[in-house]
Amino acid sequence: MLWALCAWRLRYRPEHPDLDIVVLGDAPEDGFGRGFVHVKPADARRGLDDARALSRTRAQHMARSWRKVSGRSPVLSTEGVRADRTRKDLVELGTHQAAFFPRVDGSALTLSWVDDLLFACLEQDWSTPLDVFMHRSSAGDELRAGWGMRIGDCFLAMRLRQWAEHRGAEAALESVPYRSDRGPMLEARYRLTAVGDEIKRHGLAEIAQGAPLPVWGVTAYDPLAPWVVVDGGTAHQRIQRLEERATQDEE
Repeated sequence: MLWALCAWRLRYRPEHPDLDIVVLGDAPEDGFGRGFVHVKPADARRGLDDARALSRTRAQHMARSWRKVSGRSPVLSTEGVRADRTRKDLVELGTHQAAFFPRVDGSALTLSWVDDLLFACLEQDWSTPLDVFMHRSSAGDELRAGWGMRIGDCFLAMRLRQWAEHRGAEAALESVPYRSDRGPMLEARYRLTAVGDEIKRHGLAEIAQGAPLPVWGVTAYDPLAPWVVVDGGTAHQRIQRLEERATQDEE
């Protein structure tokens, strides 16, 4: 949010953005939150007393980072990625973003890491989003421990609904209303269709099978901009256009 504020102020007040920064407590090592910053009222008052001006150079640096994150290409796309490798914060953001894009595994096109976890917690029996989130399996454990703090449980309900509504009769999931008065985690029940079971077992036949998901400035599973994660199991994970990957394989 600070990056976005810097970008906005520099756009409309390029010479004098006049931004003050107040630091309260220490951020967790994992910027996506495996914990919270706890601040007492007295600490908050002291922080306001210690407000300092954010330099224009620093504001410009943050604004460039925001434009990268909210741009039309994923953060870890090959374009410009080398220049950003020294930026630990951008790499962490890019790695988080990459988890929502489909992956290329050899010659197979597979679900994104997050969708793969969701599908692993679904069967051909009916499940609510809450059932999926509390699924007793390694995938369920990863959803709760690895992603619960990062994306929230309501994201899972939204994502399941997107899959059920995508492609109509050829949807990977089917849904029925359940307890709409109890919030999104219980508003419907879902189960895999034959198409969904095939995707779960063997991957995607084409990128358009995946339910589109906006991730900042770009959309995952977009057949018009088919970004995919390559080298997902290595330290050099990156995102490429699917046609670029196909060209490399041919070479």
